[in-house]
Formats: sequence, structure tokens, C-alpha cells
Amino acid sequence: MGTHLHSLLERQDEELTNSHAFSIDPKPHLDTSTPLSGGELDSLMNNHFKYVIDVLNDGLFYMTDPHHVFFYNPAFYQQFGLETGVQPIKQWLDRIHPLDRQNFEAQIAEHIQGEECKKITQYRVRKSNGQYIWIAGEGISKTLDGKRFLIGCHRDISDSKLMETYLQQAAFRDSASGLSNAQKLAVDLEALKLASNDHHSLIYIHLEDIRSHLSIHGPQILRNLMGHLLSSLDALSDTFVDIYRVRSDDFAILVQGHYDSEQIEQLGQRILTTYLDSIQANGYLWGNDIGIGILPNFDVQLSSEELIKIASQTSQFSREKQQNQLAIYHHTTKLKVERHFHIERELSRAISDNTLSVRFQPIIDAQKCVIASFEALVRWHDSEIGPIFPDEFISVAEKKGLIVELGYLVFNKACQFIKRYQETHQSQVRVNVNVSVLQLLNSQFPEQVKRIADEYGIETSQIVLELTETVILDGDKNAVSQLHRLDQFGFRLSLDDFGAGYTSLNSFFELPLKQIKVDKLMAWKSLDNPSTFQYLRFITQLCHANNVDVVIEGIENAAMQRTFTEMGANYLQGFWFAKPLCLASASHVTLI
Repeated sequence: MGTHLHSLLERQDEELTNSHAFSIDPKPHLDTSTPLSGGELDSLMNNHFKYVIDVLNDGLFYMTDPHHVFFYNPAFYQQFGLETGVQPIKQWLDRIHPLDRQNFEAQIAEHIQGEECKKITQYRVRKSNGQYIWIAGEGISKTLDGKRFLIGCHRDISDSKLMETYLQQAAFRDSASGLSNAQKLAVDLEALKLASNDHHSLIYIHLEDIRSHLSIHGPQILRNLMGHLLSSLDALSDTFVDIYRVRSDDFAILVQGHYDSEQIEQLGQRILTTYLDSIQANGYLWGNDIGIGILPNFDVQLSSEELIKIASQTSQFSREKQQNQLAIYHHTTKLKVERHFHIERELSRAISDNTLSVRFQPIIDAQKCVIASFEALVRWHDSEIGPIFPDEFISVAEKKGLIVELGYLVFNKACQFIKRYQETHQSQVRVNVNVSVLQLLNSQFPEQVKRIADEYGIETSQIVLELTETVILDGDKNAVSQLHRLDQFGFRLSLDDFGAGYTSLNSFFELPLKQIKVDKLMAWKSLDNPSTFQYLRFITQLCHANNVDVVIEGIENAAMQRTFTEMGANYLQGFWFAKPLCLASASHVTLI
């Protein structure tokens, strides 16, 4: 049976070989030894290879001049209502999407006239039913017999484009909020470089500590906040290009249109007011800590990174320095923002390069009218922007984690001054040095300052460490333990700026404090307010009963000196006696 099957297959193979259905006409004979001319290639494509193209899904095109195109493979081009064979190029151009047409024409002209090369272009083409699909055109230009031609194929890439669009949307979308993300903002800002001359402004909004609220209340809180933020925008008639979630707590709004100074401030205020009203109307106790920074009518030629940085910094400035929670990057605010962030950038270098200086302001014995001690006050004169005041950079040092390093710098300068003063006058002097809570909470702080004092050969009792009310209000056990450790080492402890906050007297007298310094604003107020003065007199008597000295700050005239001396203050400090002095000048002052 196997032999019979083999014979049968051989016979069928012979019949198929000899059959007319599969015979190939030996004419015209194709000589492959020489290159084809342009006409011969046309003949070959029309007579033979076009049948091979019919089995493919792609379309094949062939051009010998910029005005006509040969289309092959009816199965591909019929969906556009085009016949195969030669067609005016205009027939194809008319079907290309208007936004892609100009670029396509430029590509064709460059390809035909340029060097022999291979190029791929992507564009949209309209089908007979009006639907546009994405086409990838891949072509190569050649020259045969002095004749230039372009040959290539068209491929439907709509599916891959759809996936690309989906991935792009996923890449440009914040999954938690559903808003566009920071990458999309950067792309949109860069795209403005190629857009019309329309003006645009960038609004940057920070909602404080969203991440903490999310961990406590879950994702619903973010949806609620988004609802309030979006409702504040819906009430406005302005043209918003898009709203973006840039970071966990940060959002941005790209606004189209020109705004003058008054209009842009009104826009920001409307957003702020509408949002806060929406939060309050729903009875929420969170989400109202908001800061808005606006970069108006910005230069589109700036990089997206620079634009976002400026808007973000303006928003940060609004939270830290503006009571109304709104800052606009123009005029004086622009200078303030740039100054603030110059301080942030340069403070670390100023500390490490030891370019900060320390001044010493005398503290006067109220009864004897002689210098009892000094307060060490850090100062900064920047080479670019000049004098920078402590209330500008101390908070920055705390935020940036530089306060400990800064504190040790001041402490060392104070020790240097004490040693020099003793050598000059052969007598001891005390110096008050401010200590931040962050310094105090450092477990090595007591031992470290004791070691520094020992290195300079001075007594720890010559140093008065000034602490803020936060130490008492927080009641931190570690902080209290540190205070007792410092007291054991012999340092004197003082409560600074008494009256500026809400100090608890009960807590105060439980701590090893030897001094309080009354804030100058409270002292000034007491001069015009009898109730405040009576309260201050009571505090002074209570301190005396507990062996605690009272220092009054802000003395500016002889009347104030007399009033607070008669009240019973132990020490006085202020410009009436002396401004902060450099180390050399302070070392030679002994009596006022």
C-alpha cells in the first residue's frame, strides 16, 4: 500500500508540473545582469509584482515626480476611495488630516530632492466613511539611469497609536485624583513655545499635608478636596487650559489670557475665597491651610522646569511669609521671593564658610546701670543682597536642618568673646546665647556645649542659654531632661520672649530656669495698658519670690528705663543703651 501511495504522489506532482495553471511564460525574458531602467521597473511592477502585493496587508507606492503617485494593492487603498495605478498626488493630499498635511508635503519634497535615504513618517488619512486612521509611510529614494524615484509602503498603525495614546494618557494622568500630572504640565508648557502669541499665567496651589490626611481618612478626603478645589474654579469665567496635580500636596492651573496686576490678584483671591468658603460650608476642620502663588503672563521661552520652580517658590512664599496666603510674582513680591530663596540657597554655604558674624548687645543691671552681661546675636551680610536679618534666616535654618550647626557657630563665638573680655578686663562676664528646640533635643547637646566651654577655659555659669516658650508648652520629657542636665553642668537657663506666646507659669517654675526675658512688644504695650502693666508687675514679683531674674527687652528711652527699673526689673536691654556691637568693640565696653 505504501508503494501505491508513493506512485500516486509522483504522478500528481508530474501532472501539476505540466499543468497550464502553474506554467510561467518565459517571455518577456528578464535580464538581471543589468540594472532596470525606470520604464522597465514600471513594466515589471504592472505586469508581475503587483500580484505579489495583492496578498499583503500594506499598500505600496511609487513616485517618479512630485505630482503623481502609483498605488499598488487595491485591498489597501480602496478603503480611502482610491483606485490603484497612477493618481495625482493631490488625491492623497486631500485625504491627509489638515494638521498633518503641511508637514507631509515638506517631507515629500525633501525626500525626493535630497540624498538617497530611508525615511518614515506618521500621519492621519481619512477613509471613505470619514474616519481618520493613522498611517506609517516608509519610503526610500533611489536614482537609476539618471532618473530619480521614490518607492515605499503604507501601513495602518491605528492600533499601535491607540495603545500609544492609552499609555501616554496613563503617563500623563495622576491615578489618585484623575487630574493631569507634572509630566503633562511640563509638556503643555513646552508646547506653548510653538503656539500663538496668547498670554498665559501659571497658578500654583499648595494644600498642606494632604498625605497625612490620606493616611488617616483614606482616599475619600482627596476626592473631597478635589471637589472643593474644582468647584472654586467652576465658578470662574476664566479660560483654564488644564488643572494638574504636580505633587502630593501641590496643584497647578494653566490659565490663558492677559491679566494686569489688579486682575490677576482678583483671580487668585476669588480662587482662594471660593475654596475656603466651600471647605467651611461643609464643616471640615482640615484642608484650609492653603497657599497660592501666581506667575502672571510668563515668558513662554523659559523652560518648563524654570516656570514650575518660580510658581512653586511663589506658592511657598505665600504660605511662609504672606498672611493672606496669596503671592503674585511681580513687582516687590518678586524681589521678596527671590530674596527668600537666595537665603535658602546660600545659608548653608555661609555657615560652612564661616561668613556669618556675631554681635554682642549689652544687658544692663537696672539698679547699678552697669553692664551685667551681653546677648550674642548672629548677623549675616551677604555679598549679593547685603544685610540679612535674623528673622529672615533663622526660620530657614530650622526648616533646612541647619539650626544645630548655626547654634554651635554662635556658641563658639560667644565663648571666644567671653575669653577675650576676661583677658582684657580681668573680670568675668556672662553672655546669653539663644538655643533652638531642635538643638536642645539633640541627645549630645549638653555634653557638647560643656566640652566647648572647657576648651575655651571658661566657667559654664558664664553662659546663659535662652530657650523659647515651646519647650514649656510642649512638655517634652526629653527636653525637660536636657534642661536638668544643662543645669547640672552649671549653665544658667533663661526663658526668651516671655509674653509673646502662652507660657504656663505653673510649668515655668517647675523647670530649672534662672531668668525670663520679657518680649519687647509686651513691654511696650504695658506702657499704654494699665492691665498689662499690672500683670507684668505681678510676674516680676512672682519671679523674685522664686529667685528668677527678670530682663525687660526693647528699652528705647530714659522714661522706659525709669519705669521698668521702678517696677523691679533686674536687667534692661535695648537700643537706648547700645546697639549690638562687634566683638572688638564689645570687648572694650565696661560702663554705660
